[in-house]
Amino acid sequence: MAFVFDDSYLLLFLAAITLVLLTRWGSRSRRRLPPGPKSLPVFGNMFSMPTEKPWETFHQWCSQYGDVVFLDLPLQPTLIAGSARVALDLLEKRSHIYSDRVMCMMDRLMAWDFNFAFMSYGPEWRQHRRLFHQHFNQGAIDKYLPVQVRQTKQFLQRVLEDPTKLPDMTRLLFAGTILEIVYGMDIRDIDDEYVKTAQMAMEGHSIAHIPGVHWVEYMPILKYIPSWVPGATFKKLVEKYRPYTKRMVSRPYQEMRKAVSEGTAPQSIARTLITKAQERSGESNEFTIEDGLAMRTLAITYAAGADTSTSASQFFLVAMAMYPDIQKKVQAELHSLVGPNRLLEPSDLPDLIYTRAVLLETLRWKPVIPMGLPHRLLQDDEYNGFFIPAGTIVLSSVWTIFRDPEEYPDPDRFMPERFIKDGKINTEISISRICPGRHLAEVSLLLAIANILHVFDVIPAPDKNGKSLGTDMEMTTGLVSMPEGIPCILKPRSSVSEALIRDANH
Repeated sequence: MAFVFDDSYLLLFLAAITLVLLTRWGSRSRRRLPPGPKSLPVFGNMFSMPTEKPWETFHQWCSQYGDVVFLDLPLQPTLIAGSARVALDLLEKRSHIYSDRVMCMMDRLMAWDFNFAFMSYGPEWRQHRRLFHQHFNQGAIDKYLPVQVRQTKQFLQRVLEDPTKLPDMTRLLFAGTILEIVYGMDIRDIDDEYVKTAQMAMEGHSIAHIPGVHWVEYMPILKYIPSWVPGATFKKLVEKYRPYTKRMVSRPYQEMRKAVSEGTAPQSIARTLITKAQERSGESNEFTIEDGLAMRTLAITYAAGADTSTSASQFFLVAMAMYPDIQKKVQAELHSLVGPNRLLEPSDLPDLIYTRAVLLETLRWKPVIPMGLPHRLLQDDEYNGFFIPAGTIVLSSVWTIFRDPEEYPDPDRFMPERFIKDGKINTEISISRICPGRHLAEVSLLLAIANILHVFDVIPAPDKNGKSLGTDMEMTTGLVSMPEGIPCILKPRSSVSEALIRDANH
């Protein structure tokens, strides 16, 4: 979506902005900053920031200025890391000063301040991170396999009944999986209240993280203006999305607390944590600090996992429709491994070399978070002779990094073989930094896409005249990007495949 700022909005706060920015600009004007687009006195690059698909503009800037690009944004100097080398040098080798995270003002206003992925490092972050890790580390996730298998089979059956609603079906698959693991919910409809609420909350969160769009990030004092002020677009967004975020966090946890007290709570992480909290407090109706920590951590578990997995699966389906020869290679591997008479189980996943490579290539081809997650520099630094001021926001331009011809030869070509070496996954190529929930996500994604291609063919969707549509697609703008629709449908590969699907849960 596009954002327009009225002149009256600028005039209203021009004096305050000028005063603050003159001080900031003067203090840096004598230092050698990294190259970047031409900036204006006082206002810097604030009028250069794109509001649609920022990663494409970042890619152009990196091509023009190099792999270290500096944006002189008011109160928010920003550095774009445009290569894996720069990202490694700064975020890994100098992690002691570059590892701090950024909780943007829009996150706070939209009630997303519970998201530990954007918290500054400190005791609060460590508490949330520790609790999350207890339940989603590699050794803990095997107990969730029955849920993942059941949800995958239900997805196959839903698609068999109606193959035209893939965007809804994929979202329901991953939302249903996480909601059952976390809260014990049995979600069977995309119109379920919890799914819709979380989807709206995540939509707001994604919009909040479009760089350079929301002026409140430059001037936090703007958060106090009323929404009727011309140009106060960000306040209207806050009023729209904040209620969804609040409900997403509190309602399922509070209902689970009630179910635990009544002895009707289904097995879930929430039940385990609530039971422990009540045992420690001795008061079943008292909402404790421990409850608050659990409530926030469980909410971000859903928020972080559902959208990213949905995005990855949808881009995978589009890729298979665009590249039928690669789809056939995946299906050949699946047939060779398990034959035509059964679905794939979790125990089969380690042997899926080519299928896993296709998933990795999908994540490179269309990264779900193309701008990366923001980091903040804790102190002044120097890199390759350039001064980087303390407080600089550092964005890894994932879109650019994954299109570096030195790291990924012929980067515009969809080529899964780049991730295979000597018949195994090439571990020398890293597709992403470690995410605390990646183990669960990888299993869910591999289990889903392997079974989809085992029993379905992915074909381009025909239009109303029966003509095949093009499968090149637009990407949505936001922190998490998704395809604008999925221009393909799933068709059972054979009568045997159809029977496998229908009998899946028997």
